[in-house]
Amino acid sequence: MSEQPQTTMPSNVSASARNYAREEDARAIGSSTLALIQYFGQHMNLHTLDGVTLAYDYDEALKELDRGVEVSTELSASKEWGIGIAMTPAVLRDGAVKSHILFNAVFLEGLMEAPDSDACQEAVHTIAHECAHVELNAIKDRQFPGVVLRYQAKTWYEALRMEVIEASWDEYAACRISADFGKNPFENYTEVFLSALAEAGPNVRKAILKCRQDADYNELMIEAQRNIGNLVKYASYVLGTADGLSKDVDTDFKEISEALKGHWFSPFFFRLRDAHRALWQRFGEWESLMEFETIADIWLEMLADRGMEVTPQEDGTMYVSLPFRVNTSAFQDMMRGVHQATKGLQGWQLPTTKTVDDG
Repeated sequence: MSEQPQTTMPSNVSASARNYAREEDARAIGSSTLALIQYFGQHMNLHTLDGVTLAYDYDEALKELDRGVEVSTELSASKEWGIGIAMTPAVLRDGAVKSHILFNAVFLEGLMEAPDSDACQEAVHTIAHECAHVELNAIKDRQFPGVVLRYQAKTWYEALRMEVIEASWDEYAACRISADFGKNPFENYTEVFLSALAEAGPNVRKAILKCRQDADYNELMIEAQRNIGNLVKYASYVLGTADGLSKDVDTDFKEISEALKGHWFSPFFFRLRDAHRALWQRFGEWESLMEFETIADIWLEMLADRGMEVTPQEDGTMYVSLPFRVNTSAFQDMMRGVHQATKGLQGWQLPTTKTVDDG
């Protein structure tokens, strides 16, 4: 009988419980969580795990986490399309980069149910996914020392690119690593991705039309990043899970395949898949952060495809050009609305104008 591999979870890791109504629940769920992390430590490298927090006041716990260094951005749970239920940020402890896992305690209550229940298996998968982020943080710090928590982007443009790269690659890789543990999350990821897929294009078009009126390019970039950046991220959840399960989006996930047919995002989706797979083939052997730039290049081309041509300037600023196109011109937008409103009426006809479906 073969021996079980040793866990990589540090022996001194503890779970901190916040705002539990009953101490016995905190102890039971905390013990179950640590036991699962210990098990996942047989399959992932968790030697840099700093600690675990289970919080009913999840938002406050994120804000109050000691990162060990000043950071420019405050931690907050995702609320765009999907609701964030866990996070594994890097922290600095005695000069070493580690990772601290935080869970929204509501979503760990399933650990108190039958082991084969959906609620329990969803909690198991969530814990596995966050353990994967511990391993990814450690590998990133090993390959690129001095970057995690220490490097600050010099320009807003660089910060946006880094944000897209980190969110996209980290979620692809974490999903691929944890795909086989607990309940298959693909249904949940599909729902979130399809919502972002349907809304991102129209939202960016509205932001461009607004910018043509008020010339607030900062607000435009924030809105574009919220939509295009999140679309890239949620696509990466889907792609990572599919690859982790050895499934093909085209043949095994018809709902996504059908939604992508003829959609403006379709070619970018498959380019993103290829970029992630190329990075995965060199997992942990990357020699330069430039290897990840393909992800940001895809994001930049997506912005241009939706009507925003973004060019970095030598002084660190961005030049944003909004070429007049059918779907981002206020006049053409008005004419399209009139055409829709008068469809079916007799007696007169608008001049025909080729329109572009913006997804």
